[in-house]
Amino acid sequence: MRRIWMVALLTGILAGCANVSRFEKDALVAHGEHLNDAPETLYYTLFIEIGRVTDAKIMKVLVKLTPDAPPILLSEVKPESVARYLPRFIPPSQWPEHLKKKVTEYQTYVGGGFHITFDDGRFKSIGICSHCSGGREYPVIGTPNGNDFYTLPITEQQLIDVFGSPSRVYKVNEVRY
Repeated sequence: MRRIWMVALLTGILAGCANVSRFEKDALVAHGEHLNDAPETLYYTLFIEIGRVTDAKIMKVLVKLTPDAPPILLSEVKPESVARYLPRFIPPSQWPEHLKKKVTEYQTYVGGGFHITFDDGRFKSIGICSHCSGGREYPVIGTPNGNDFYTLPITEQQLIDVFGSPSRVYKVNEVRY
């Protein structure tokens, strides 16, 4: 009987930990949860490793780097266009020197829920987050046709509207990129 209770308890605990949804499509990974008692999963963080993109639709997605910035296609994101709206990332002084050095190997721009990295001028990755680092940001993404724009966090259907159907959606115990 004791073993049955232990198995039941562990099953309940482990099932309760898997509350983060992971949406995958090509080089896109998005994470979501039931934020603020929402009835459905809201996706608050997106990450795209640009060098791994094989689905052309992903590169036709629009982003607005600031509320007053014009929409820009992911395929047209360049260091010059990003620098007009976002500051370069400067590692905090309390970071260890080896991490500061590693970060400065890339051109990274951060702000408004965006984290955009270039390597020798080549678009490397984009992270988009509305609920990160203990704060709240309002990044905007748009459908490839430019008809619909959404402010993160977004529903699974809105994520599908923007990027297309996922290859996989599942629950995870923790967020990994």
